[in-house]
Amino acid sequence: MPEHQGPSGNSPIWNGVSFIDPTDYAHELPGARRMQRMIKIIDQGGFSKRLFFVGFSGFIASSYSLFATNVIKPELYYVYPPCGRLDSNAGMVMDELTLLGTLLGMLFAGHLADLWGRKRLYGFELAILIVATMGMVQASEGFRSQHPDGSYEYTMDIYSWVTWWRFILGVGIGSEYPLVAVITAEWVATKSRGRMLVSVFSMQTIARVLAFGVNLAALKVITSRNGMSPDALDNGDFMTQHVIDQVWRWVAGVALIPAVIAVGLRLTIPETPRYYADIVKDVGKAIKRATQVYRQREAAGQEPEIDDDEASDSDGDSLAEVEGWYSGAWRYLRETKAGRDLLVISGLWALNDIAWYCIWLDSPSAMSTLWHDPSASSVAQRSTTPNTNGCPGSGIWRSDPGSSDTSIFRELEGNSIRFMLVVSIGSVLGALTLIFIINRFHRKRILMATFSILALLFAILGGILVGTDSLAEQGRVGTATDVIFGIMHFFFNLGPKTLILVIAVEIFPTVYRGSFYGIAAATGKLGAIIIRPIIGSTGKLHNALGIRLLVVVPLMLLAVWMSSLLPEVQRVVRKPDVEEPADDLSDVECPGSEQRQEGEETEAESVDSRGEKPGSPLWFHLVPRRLETMTLEDIAPSPALALSRLE
Repeated sequence: MPEHQGPSGNSPIWNGVSFIDPTDYAHELPGARRMQRMIKIIDQGGFSKRLFFVGFSGFIASSYSLFATNVIKPELYYVYPPCGRLDSNAGMVMDELTLLGTLLGMLFAGHLADLWGRKRLYGFELAILIVATMGMVQASEGFRSQHPDGSYEYTMDIYSWVTWWRFILGVGIGSEYPLVAVITAEWVATKSRGRMLVSVFSMQTIARVLAFGVNLAALKVITSRNGMSPDALDNGDFMTQHVIDQVWRWVAGVALIPAVIAVGLRLTIPETPRYYADIVKDVGKAIKRATQVYRQREAAGQEPEIDDDEASDSDGDSLAEVEGWYSGAWRYLRETKAGRDLLVISGLWALNDIAWYCIWLDSPSAMSTLWHDPSASSVAQRSTTPNTNGCPGSGIWRSDPGSSDTSIFRELEGNSIRFMLVVSIGSVLGALTLIFIINRFHRKRILMATFSILALLFAILGGILVGTDSLAEQGRVGTATDVIFGIMHFFFNLGPKTLILVIAVEIFPTVYRGSFYGIAAATGKLGAIIIRPIIGSTGKLHNALGIRLLVVVPLMLLAVWMSSLLPEVQRVVRKPDVEEPADDLSDVECPGSEQRQEGEETEAESVDSRGEKPGSPLWFHLVPRRLETMTLEDIAPSPALALSRLE
């Protein structure tokens, strides 16, 4: 007998907010009819352009800020050589603290969204991003004084400032992930949920293209505005440093534009109806808010009127009770399959980030390794940073292992062009393809297929790079490796880079959705934090990228198996066979028909949770069929209901 008893003597179940007697679920939850009405109002909304712009504007701002920090790193190194600062590894320290801030933002924002509400935080994370961006673009060395020996001394350390602001920026970026995912999933219509989430998350690919595109444009415009030609930019020249210093500040500062727009748009979106219904326990207010957003449906006469009782605002603005939240969450994870689902999706996110950051955190060097052609180095040899007095690390801005004489302009121009030609095409096409097929194939099967293909591509490309001993050989195989690299980005964005973010927000109940999503996302960033020092320790050896790719292959195969453990979020729409007699109504449940005897299994019940009959042949699982997306409530019932079914 449980230690605590409900008012009727039955075991109470903690649903994250209040105690509910399991016997209440024997027939129908109180307010279930109004819950269905609320869901119906949202589902009638279809693909909402308003919600899309609210979600995409903030996500593109945070994604752009994250990728821009990597884009501007060579420029920062050039203008301000590290010279042994930050323990002689400024890049790794900045990356690690940015990732740590992102991890913390994911955890805290996701959890507070469950306790305080989504609306209270939505926009606050962008305010953090705006403040951090403004701080970073104004970072300075302070006052500079010159010693008699010609060396310089500064009153401040720009790397300390940039690192601090990147940590704060990471908190804002990380907070955006669970908030935009939860709010989009809970507001959008069921049939449009997959496309909407993929459309919002695909802004990562657009943000990467924008980061390099803005970098290239700023480089050319600012160079021209200062009356200089590209080949007039000498390495180490003060005027050149003046130009490059403006470039990186503009590239980082552009993130303010979409962030400010997103803050304004998010003021127009009220709290999600599911938060009011499942956490605040005010279904009437949930209906009111749903109708408020989809008012055009009501105006068209498609929405029934709301009773005064249903529109009650009582307790609508109160915070969720937190007493017993943690014990309830632990019991829910321990006694249902949610615990396994959380472990699986968190592990998949970590494996994906390890693989992704293996090629992304070192992207300029990775792209140069793949693209390199020794005959391309035609720029005359130039002196290297004479004003730094030969301090260590003055040349680490170079990413091309075979072109030690390349000017800073050609270096930055080459980085941007290489990325936009090789990576952006594959990334954008992958995201667009996923938008098209997201409702035509089971999500987890797409995930399994793309992980399998990535394992093969990692093995092929890694083998090529490891087997290439000289830079001249790299030049001969450059085209093939570039194509493979682009295809890898296509499948990353067709599969794990986007799909994991989508599935993670669909498989948990409203009461714990933000917290569990934050845990899964933070686990992914933990994988990135672990892999970053490994990347740094490999140096710039020509085969370092190949070794990393080969190491990741077994991780991709592990991800294939883990993906098979994910729950289904879609089911097959079963249609009567056209060849069956018209009067065969065996699959139709007629009103007033006799109930089946206990233990009798109907044909409908012989179909599993994926809408398929047990023992179906392998080819049956590969043939595209008409699928329908399950509601969030069907995928992950309220904890009280899920636990009561175990009694």
